Amino acid sequence: METGVPNLDAIFHGGLPKGVVTVLAGPPGSGKTILTQQICFHHAARGGRVLYFNTLSESTAKTLLYLRPFSFFDPELIQERIRFIDLGVILRTKGLELTSNLLMDHIKQFKPSLVVIDSFKVFDDLAQSAEDLRKFTYEITVRLMAWECTCLLLGEYNPEHFEHPAYSAIDGIITVRQRELSGEHQRMLRVVKLRGTSHSREEHPFVITQAGVEVYAPSIRLQRKNHGLGQAPTQRMKTGVSKLDELMGEGIPLGSSLIVSGVPGSGKTILGLEFLYRGARDLGEKGVFLSFEETEERLLATARGLGWELDREIERGLVRLLFIPQPDILVDRDIQELQHQVETFGARRVVLDSMSVFLHKVEDRRLVRDKVFWLSNVIQNQRAVGLFTNDVPEGTRQLTRFGVEETVVDGLIFLSWEAEGMERQRYLEVNKLRNTGHATGRHSMTIGRGGITLYPRVDEQRRLDTRATSTLERMSSGVPRLDELLGGGFITDSVTLLSGSPGTGKSILCMQFVLEAARRQERALYITLEEHPAQLIQGARSLGLPLQEALDAGWVEFLYLPREHMHAARFLSLVEETIRRGRPTRLVLDSASDIEVLGFISDELRRLLHSLVLRLRGLGVTSLFTLEARSLFVSDIISERGLSPLADNILMLRYAQQEGVLVPVLTVVKTRGSAHDRASHCLSIGEGGVTLTGRFEEESLLSSTKRKHRRTFPWRRSK
Repeated sequence: METGVPNLDAIFHGGLPKGVVTVLAGPPGSGKTILTQQICFHHAARGGRVLYFNTLSESTAKTLLYLRPFSFFDPELIQERIRFIDLGVILRTKGLELTSNLLMDHIKQFKPSLVVIDSFKVFDDLAQSAEDLRKFTYEITVRLMAWECTCLLLGEYNPEHFEHPAYSAIDGIITVRQRELSGEHQRMLRVVKLRGTSHSREEHPFVITQAGVEVYAPSIRLQRKNHGLGQAPTQRMKTGVSKLDELMGEGIPLGSSLIVSGVPGSGKTILGLEFLYRGARDLGEKGVFLSFEETEERLLATARGLGWELDREIERGLVRLLFIPQPDILVDRDIQELQHQVETFGARRVVLDSMSVFLHKVEDRRLVRDKVFWLSNVIQNQRAVGLFTNDVPEGTRQLTRFGVEETVVDGLIFLSWEAEGMERQRYLEVNKLRNTGHATGRHSMTIGRGGITLYPRVDEQRRLDTRATSTLERMSSGVPRLDELLGGGFITDSVTLLSGSPGTGKSILCMQFVLEAARRQERALYITLEEHPAQLIQGARSLGLPLQEALDAGWVEFLYLPREHMHAARFLSLVEETIRRGRPTRLVLDSASDIEVLGFISDELRRLLHSLVLRLRGLGVTSLFTLEARSLFVSDIISERGLSPLADNILMLRYAQQEGVLVPVLTVVKTRGSAHDRASHCLSIGEGGVTLTGRFEEESLLSSTKRKHRRTFPWRRSK
C-alpha cells in the first residue's frame, strides 16, 4: 500500500504491506498523528476507505481544524472515504470489551481498507493488567485481520524500549522521535520491525511542512548505479579553465567528484563559477551551482566583475544558481534537493559551495564520510562532474576540512596563496585524480578580468633534449660578417646564448636578428625583461634601425615582462602562449639573466631554460638568449651559471684593451654542427647597428669606428 509520504515507501522497500497491524510509537509532538493522517488522505484519494478512531475525546471538528493548513487535506473525502470516530466517552464509561465491539461494528458497517486507532496507549490505562491488555490487543488484531484491514496503532510509547505487552501480537513497529544532533534539531523515523519485508533499519530524518511529512532517505535513494560501462573507454570532460585541462591530463572522467580545497580567498568559488560558465558558453553543457554562502545576486555580480555573461547562460537555460542560507541547512534534505535539481535539469556540471559550510554541524567523521559518499553518488549516477569546494584553516597543513573527504571523492585540487614581497601569489596543485595521469606540483595562478589564468611550472623531471638538429637549413643573423664566422648563419631551430659584458651591444645585435626576420617578411618575438620596448625602439631609432616600422607592420612583436609585475612560475606559460598565437620563426630573450631576479636560483634557472629550449625547438623557433656576463674582460668563463650545455651556439662579447681603450670583442665559442671561426673579432656600434671590423689582433681602433652598413627592408616606407 502506497503511503504518499516522500521516500517512506522506499524505506519499506515497496510500501506498507496490506493487512499488517503496525504500532507507530513516539513521544508527544514527534509527528505521529500528522504522518498517519497524511497516509490516510493519500489512501482515500486513491479509492481506499479509512476509519480513524480517536480515543482522546478530541472532536472531529477540532481534528479537521488542525488538518486544514496541510496541502494533503481534502474535505471532500470526509465521510465518504474517511470517517473520524470518537471512542473516548465509550472507553471511559463502558470499558474495553464494549469499546472493542463498537469498533468492530463500525468496521463491519464502513468496510475500511485502513484503520487507525489514535491513541492506542489509552487502552493501557484502562486495562486491569498486562494480561488483559495482551488479550485485548490479540483479539483486536485477529478481528482486524479477518476483515483484511491494514491497521496503524498510534501510541506515546518510548521508542527506546519495546517491552509493551501488545508488541508481541503486532506485525510492525515504527518509531518517531525528536533529537538534537550536532546543534541541529531533527525529527527521526526508524522501522524497528515489519514482517514480510526487507526494510531499512537505519534512522531517517524527516520534516513537517505545509505539504505534510517528508522523509529523507539518501542511503536508499542514492544508491550508486551500475551504468554497465564494462570495458568501454572512459568518457572524459574538459573543464574549459585556462591550462587546467593540460594539468588534468586526458580530462576528468564522467561521474567524478572533486574537492577544490584551500584557505579563504584562494579562488575556490571563482574556479567553480568558471567551470560552469565555460561549460555552458563553450560546450552547451548544463550546470547547477548550489551555494550556502553567496546569494544569486552576489554570484552574478562576481561573474560580471570578471567579464562573464553568466546572466545570458541562465536565460538560455544552461545554468542554475541555487542559494540555501547557512541557518536553513538540513543536510539530508538538501542532498536530496541537489539530486532532484541535477536529475530534472539534466546537469552535467555541478558545484557545491562549500562542503565545509554544508557539513559544519556534523561532528562525527563517520557521518561526514557518509554524506560525502551520498553527494558523490548524485554526481556518479548522473554521469556528471562535481566540484565541492572546501575551506581549510590557515596556518595548517590540512588538505580538507574534516580529514576524511579526500578518501571518498575521485579528485582533489588544492588552492593556496603565499605572501611574496608586497604581493600575494596564488597556486594550484592537482593532488589526486583517479584513472588519470595528471600533472604534479604547484602551479602559479592569477585571477583577473576573464577569470583564472594558470601558469604550469617547469617539469623538474624533464631533461635537456640533446638530439642532433633535424635540419641543416640556415638563417642569417642580420649582422654583416657574423654569418661567415658561424659557418653560414644560425642553423634553423637552434638556440644561441649571447653572453656579454654591459655595453657590448647585446641588445643591438638582438634587434638586428629580429629585423632580419622582418626583412624576409617573417615574424619575430622580442621578449624583454628589463628595458621597456619604448627604450629599445628609441635606441634602435638612434642607430637608424627601423624597429618601430617592423613593429607597425606586424613582423616584430614585443613581450614586456617587467620583474615587478612578473612571477617566475608564470614565465614559461606566457612565452609559449605568445608563440602559439603569433607563430614567430625567431625569438629573442633579453636577458635570461633577469629571470634570476624574478625568483630563480641558478639550478631553477637552468631547469626553466631547459624546458623553454625544448618547447622552442618543438615549435620550430630559432632563438637568441642574452646573458649578462659577470666578467668585464675576455676570460675563460662563458656564463658563470652552467648554462652552456643548453645552447647550440655560444657567442661571447667582452671587452679588450687596445691602445689604452676598451674595445668590444666578439668570439664564437661554439657552433653545434658547424666549422666556425674561433678568433676574436672587434666590434663597432654605430649607424646600422653592430659591425664586425676584423680580427682583434689586426684591427686598429680608428679604422673600426668608421665602418657602416645598411640593410634593405622591402616593407619599409620610403623617405
